[in-house]
Amino acid sequence: MLLFDDYWKKIFEAIKGIYPEITERDIALDQSGHGDLAFRAFQVMKERGLKPDDVFNKIQERLENEAFIDKLESSGGYVNITLNPGSLMSAIWKEIEGTNRFPDIFQDPDRISVEHTSTNPTGPIHIGRIRNSIIGDSLAKLVDRYGYRVTTQYFINDSGRQVASLYAGYKNFVGTENPTALDLLEGYKKVTVELEKGTEINAEVDQIIRDYEKGDPETIDGIRKICSTILASINKSLEDIGIKIDDYTWESDLIRAGDVERILEDLEEELQEENGAKYVMSNGRKMFMTRSDGTSLYFSRDIAYHMYKLTNFDWLIDVLGENHKEHASHVENVLNIVRGEKTHLDFVFYSYVSLESGKMSTRKGQIVTLDELYEKALEESYKVVKTKRSELPEEKLNDIATSVAVSAIRFHILKLNANKPMVFKWSEALNLEGDSAPFIMYSYARAASILRKLGDTSWSQGQHFDTFETALIRQMYLYPYVLTEAMNGLKPENVANYLLELTRKFNDFYANCPVMNAPEDERKKRVQIISAYKVIIKDASNIAGIRILEEM
Repeated sequence: MLLFDDYWKKIFEAIKGIYPEITERDIALDQSGHGDLAFRAFQVMKERGLKPDDVFNKIQERLENEAFIDKLESSGGYVNITLNPGSLMSAIWKEIEGTNRFPDIFQDPDRISVEHTSTNPTGPIHIGRIRNSIIGDSLAKLVDRYGYRVTTQYFINDSGRQVASLYAGYKNFVGTENPTALDLLEGYKKVTVELEKGTEINAEVDQIIRDYEKGDPETIDGIRKICSTILASINKSLEDIGIKIDDYTWESDLIRAGDVERILEDLEEELQEENGAKYVMSNGRKMFMTRSDGTSLYFSRDIAYHMYKLTNFDWLIDVLGENHKEHASHVENVLNIVRGEKTHLDFVFYSYVSLESGKMSTRKGQIVTLDELYEKALEESYKVVKTKRSELPEEKLNDIATSVAVSAIRFHILKLNANKPMVFKWSEALNLEGDSAPFIMYSYARAASILRKLGDTSWSQGQHFDTFETALIRQMYLYPYVLTEAMNGLKPENVANYLLELTRKFNDFYANCPVMNAPEDERKKRVQIISAYKVIIKDASNIAGIRILEEM
């Protein structure tokens, strides 16, 4: 829960005291430029037979003496409300002075699992899959910032046909006992060709699956070993861009521990049989839990995994590609059948990333890996930093370039609406100008530089604020509402886009409001505004995965 002087709430309660039938949707943040908040009075006027002036006069009578109200205006069926910038700045500063952040939080006891990435350990992570990781990591940071206790999770798919094919590729085409992830990927590509030809390797893969589910130690240990090699490579790539996952669950452990078998037992009354295979009906569709030979399918293992998570968490959030929507709906439906109650489970779907040449495929080797993206971003960032700051020592240049590269990758992917498909273009991914992470990072470094020179943040109320000061203060005050909207919609991209608008407001302020040579009262006021800005932009940048720097 967010804690701050919530003027929207105060206004809502005041108007609801006049018109009890209104809902929270009737008072919204104004996007038209007519005020900060807008009350939509159409429903009230319709139900009560009132005119706009009737509504406005009642609201004006109730609110005009509130110190945090700057102006009230009637516009058709709207009442536009402009908040007092001094009150907004006081609300911001009260929290920063007490806790060094705005807004403060009340710790919620609910435990939340955010599962993301969970890519099959069949090759290096590529830029299509990294969208999952970036959204998931920022979502977990958002949930944590909102006050929940959060754990990030990775479900390691070390069972099933793809991993069995990986193992067959290793046994047949990789001639080394300790292969690298790239060695295993080459073997996987070769075995895929053989499988498509319909060679005897198909029977070998089927036997691997049977041996694995029967608990054959050699098969289990062999698959776990090669999966661990690729997983280590994936984790190294993720750590390069600042993503570390808290908890890992091996799919095979759910088979070994009997979790899958228990799910089948729990569903015994619901299970039906077809040619020896068992299935459960979900929304009119047969969802098969086992094959005809009795081996389990991914769907039953995924149900077991979610049941395992539900023993440890109050709320589950899964980040999935959009092609998993139907699967997700069946998971939720069957979980509700097993548990006999509605499960607190949400899915965040994202559209996949494609190349300009078409879709990516690990099996065909048509991918751009995260490592390749990171190395190129680092190379480009270093060139820019070296040009701008050639006087810096090499170690400092590399530190700045690394932060810029990581931030550019993450922000470029996060800022786009998750539901929109994304065509990956090198020119856009490595663009360090415009609406990018460096644009935000430079503004933070600029604010930090000013405060190093003028660190007095004393504050007195009742000051006058010009247009640019007011615009920045109002944008800063919106931060809790942005967090709330992002949390309610599970949309961390809202925070990324808020950062861009906040930075634009700061740059306008910086260009039009001198600080160093301003009169003392003006200087102190502006230093305090910059101090608040620095706290808020740092907080939001953490959620967005931007590594802000004190100096660039």
